[in-house]
Amino acid sequence: METKALIYKTQDYQESSRLLYTYTPFGKYTLVAKGAKRYKSAYRSYDYLTLIELDLNIEKPIQTLQKSSISNYYESIKANYQHISYTSTILKSLDLITDDLPHERLFKLITWLLTFEDLELACITLYIKLTYALGYELTFHKAFEGFDLYKGITTPISKTLNKEETTYLKELYFLKDEIHLNNDVKGVLKQFIKNYYIYHMDYDIKF
Repeated sequence: METKALIYKTQDYQESSRLLYTYTPFGKYTLVAKGAKRYKSAYRSYDYLTLIELDLNIEKPIQTLQKSSISNYYESIKANYQHISYTSTILKSLDLITDDLPHERLFKLITWLLTFEDLELACITLYIKLTYALGYELTFHKAFEGFDLYKGITTPISKTLNKEETTYLKELYFLKDEIHLNNDVKGVLKQFIKNYYIYHMDYDIKF
């Protein structure tokens, strides 16, 4: 099946090959790129943070890579250390993604966020949105004055977040187009979602 795959980890394999750990609209797959370490290999540039197009057998979690090409090498991200750092945190979220989750939707979400100019915002947005897929969704009522981290719900009084901060949280939860947030707001929401994952999932996001 023709599809796209995002390489999120690589590993040397045997004398001249490489294992490519990828995320696709069908879930996670390990691809064996034979001869990838050879200088003239067509797979030599298939490395970390590369979007490829390939012919995938969705029934085989481990398979030999064939009929493929690079769709996006993400040069602008790889040229900036801070961008790489935020992208690494985005791709680290794949540790939380299990076989039963809606992969097509999550794949579209992750690849869309990688197009953001503000990758810090993309990183925060991903972990906010991912709460829904992981079963720890955030609940927003029409009227609120704050948000309770421990209950995962808006409240009629200012709690973990105040009304303004909760409004921004809600905006990112339902985000459809990139927006601009100042650094202070991003800092508050970053700490909030970090604490939310620690409390509800015992998982420490490494921002």
